[in-house]
Amino acid sequence: MCGACGAGRSGPRWEDTLGMPTRAVLRARATEANRVLGVGARLRVRPWFSTGYLLADRVGRSTHVTELDSLWTTARGWGATLPGWEAGSGDAVVYPDLPVRGALDAVAVWLAAVAHLARPDRLEVTLPDPTGERTVVARVAPGAVTLTAVPGRPAAATVRGVGATEAARHLRRHLAEAASEASA
Repeated sequence: MCGACGAGRSGPRWEDTLGMPTRAVLRARATEANRVLGVGARLRVRPWFSTGYLLADRVGRSTHVTELDSLWTTARGWGATLPGWEAGSGDAVVYPDLPVRGALDAVAVWLAAVAHLARPDRLEVTLPDPTGERTVVARVAPGAVTLTAVPGRPAAATVRGVGATEAARHLRRHLAEAASEASA
């Protein structure tokens, strides 16, 4: 347990690589989580100060979670699904045209949701980090995301692994929705 914050952890979370959990970051991620859940979802996510999220359902049940993995594990246990996701098969490498600039919070939420709700066999998503000269490599497996930032920019974003075509389609749609709402 962290003695400073009591968050139950002593090291950084994988999503902290994309942005430290300030109130603004948590607010943006909560907005993205609600977008992933969809309009008809029975669950809602709110930022909880700068210590995580509050997940609530429509009958009054709520719980505080400190990171995206716990958020989606709990949401899955409460019946959440990943709207618009279809299971893909076969290995593939896809080079999607992704609007990544300013979308790291949307990507972080999407990665965690896919890991916990869609539970793919294995996916690897490589993205240029629009805030610096690094490449972000996320490996998604059932119930787990690992993220590594390495120096340098890739020529293009890639999604590879089992079901990569479906994953790229779903991520592209999610980021396009986030971009259109941000510009409105």
